[in-house]
Amino acid sequence: MLTKNKEVKVVATSRRSEFRRVSKFGLVGVLNTLLDFVIYNLLSSKIGLSLVQSNIISTTIAMAFSFMANRHLVFKKHDSPLVRQSISFLLVTAFGLYVLQTGTIKLLTDVWLYPMQTGILVAHAIGVRGHDDFLIKNGAKAIATVISLTWNYIMYKKVVFK
Repeated sequence: MLTKNKEVKVVATSRRSEFRRVSKFGLVGVLNTLLDFVIYNLLSSKIGLSLVQSNIISTTIAMAFSFMANRHLVFKKHDSPLVRQSISFLLVTAFGLYVLQTGTIKLLTDVWLYPMQTGILVAHAIGVRGHDDFLIKNGAKAIATVISLTWNYIMYKKVVFK
């Protein structure tokens, strides 16, 4: 039986461990997101692919990086079979990227324009002009990324790398 003092230490250690894991996930997420945004913008601006095509390609490349980084640096789960982890990671991440993220981009750029229009009004109010298309596509991508990152962390912790 744990004493009250030992229970507090266990909880504190667990919180520190979770904080470190979330911090590493955040760092991997920043690197992964940077990779994703750079590829997304190059494909949509320089190569001329549609936003949806660009997003599918950029997120696929970023997903491969994400799996390796999360498996080896964040969750450090090597006791589970690689094939099982790979398949569950692919399914969870694919849903987050291809359904949640791509769907959010489509919603915010083609259907529900109010949030991006409001963002443009704010940008104009602070003196940022002439970059509306860039702000819309990247604003939608940023919102979509927050949604998919939240989904991914919860599902990685509870399903993929449990």
